[in-house]
Amino acid sequence: MIRALIIFMAFLLASPVMAETPQQRWIGDVPIMDNMRIESDLGFAFDSPDGRIVVIYVSGSSNQSDLQNYYDMALIPLGWEADDNLAWHRQNERLVISSAQAGETNLWKIAIMPE
Repeated sequence: MIRALIIFMAFLLASPVMAETPQQRWIGDVPIMDNMRIESDLGFAFDSPDGRIVVIYVSGSSNQSDLQNYYDMALIPLGWEADDNLAWHRQNERLVISSAQAGETNLWKIAIMPE
């Protein structure tokens, strides 16, 4: 039931591709690299009293440098400002990408949370 709700929410939040940015796939307003596979069983999204919390897990062969370059190109035109390695902020939100592990699978965790 929860899995179906998460998939349904991701489907409802999906935005069309915007020509002026390099991304081709989105979950809500988060661009996803073409060579990354979304691990829909692991992610979630909800609104907290302080703001939204979105966690997306992706797998793929990209390394930290690839992610930094892609998300700088994709997020900065959308109003995000780079903070540090794999971290950006916009208004009262922070987007952070970190490495994660699920069993023997190496993943990247993309998280948006209130600052």
